[in-house]
Amino acid sequence: MNNRRTFFISSTIIAIMTTLILPSSPGESTAILRYQYGFPINYITFFQTEPSSRWFGANFFTGNAGLSIDPAILLINILIIYFVIKFVAKIYSKSFYLLFSVSKK
Repeated sequence: MNNRRTFFISSTIIAIMTTLILPSSPGESTAILRYQYGFPINYITFFQTEPSSRWFGANFFTGNAGLSIDPAILLINILIIYFVIKFVAKIYSKSFYLLFSVSKK
């Protein structure tokens, strides 16, 4: 498996797992509360009439007034995480090479 595929699969898993792991803060609204999920950009929104839990699982499996999912923002999140992983891997490999390289004289 090449690095691009590994980085893309890893970034997809990270984007989905952060949605499940990180809690939401309720958005301000007049009659309906909004719970937004996603990292680094919110792509899932639950609409509820009564305050509920900040966690994704509790809001997903309890009654809510509506659900909005934006797959384009999910793809953008995956790409952002992909480029961050790629950048960190590039920096890490260069520093690792410089640390253990032996100069020939």
